[in-house]
Amino acid sequence: MEKKILIINAGSSSLKFKVFLKSNNKVISSGLCERIYIDGNFKIKFYENGKFKEVEQKIKLPNHEVAVDVILKSLKKYHVINDIKEFIGIGHRVVQAGTVYSDSTVVDQKCIKTIEKYTKLAPLHNPSELKVINIFKKKLPKVTNVAAFDTSFHTTIPAINHIYPINQKVADKYEIRRYGYHGVSYKFITQKMQQILKKKSVNLIVCHIGNGASICAIKNSKSYNTSMGLTPLEGLMMGTRCGTIDPSIATYLLTCGMTGQEVDNLFNKQSGLMGLTGSGDLRDAYNLKLQDNKKATFAIELYINRITDYIVRYANQLDGTIDAIVFTAGVGENQTDVVSQSLLRIKLFNMIIDRKNLNAKYNDFKKITTAKSKYPAYMVRTDEELMIAEDVKRLSK
Repeated sequence: MEKKILIINAGSSSLKFKVFLKSNNKVISSGLCERIYIDGNFKIKFYENGKFKEVEQKIKLPNHEVAVDVILKSLKKYHVINDIKEFIGIGHRVVQAGTVYSDSTVVDQKCIKTIEKYTKLAPLHNPSELKVINIFKKKLPKVTNVAAFDTSFHTTIPAINHIYPINQKVADKYEIRRYGYHGVSYKFITQKMQQILKKKSVNLIVCHIGNGASICAIKNSKSYNTSMGLTPLEGLMMGTRCGTIDPSIATYLLTCGMTGQEVDNLFNKQSGLMGLTGSGDLRDAYNLKLQDNKKATFAIELYINRITDYIVRYANQLDGTIDAIVFTAGVGENQTDVVSQSLLRIKLFNMIIDRKNLNAKYNDFKKITTAKSKYPAYMVRTDEELMIAEDVKRLSK
């Protein structure tokens, strides 16, 4: 009976999963339940006759517990597992745990209370993540549950970068500071770049550019600064988030008659590319640009400028000692124009793009600059689930 690891990523209306073999980290199944509480849709990939087969079906998903049942039954139905005893552990990606944990941890009562405590800072994520953890603990009581926090990697950020210059009594009372996010991805990329560069310790500027986007300065393989702050709203312009703006815009809109919830919704769901182009998908903006749409062209310019500004800022904070600039996540791994323009617009650096490599297909990473470039730059495919699976193996012992 070959041992396996189940990785879960729970959203407010979705539940993604991936199954790894413990022995070699091979992915043998993946899928998701989506539109939970609405109507329901289920997708699963699994091996059949040596090839991946995909099945999709409309199915009623009134809540997360039903979604978990659908996943477990389907894993047996399609012979991904024969018995739940094959799982050595279940890894859960959890967004927010403050500074309580500097590493992934086995889920216990302290962990559960921590996730509950920081719900205010991650109201869209922590509640559903905790709910799903408790469901799995009930249904598979003998299987170890491991929580991997996005905030853990950033607990090394020094005070000079994590303290906001507001009244510190207020900051301390409400635990207001820079927490940072995308930590599981940054942890994976750091370890991957140590392998690629054959170095035990690396200085990196990592651009995790997806629908949600952030940049991290990594010093001696530890997070030194990151663009997201108390919440994921700060920093870069994103798909639907505005990124850093004058905070007085919020209070001004309140005096104009908007409610706090309306302002929050505006900044998080109706801004960024969505606010400027009508779509939060960068691919739509590029399609509009091809049609000479001025709003889309401007939006892309602003989007890239924000990335460039943070790269320069973090290069300065790393004293110019940079082993590599890395692009990852949906846009960073695939959108070559954003990647190349973000580098070429840095006038202080002599970044020379290797066009052949930039446009070449790749599996896990590729170098996209020439030897004459001031700093090497890479596009690297992140694998947060694999990172969590490794933590599950380590902690399930």
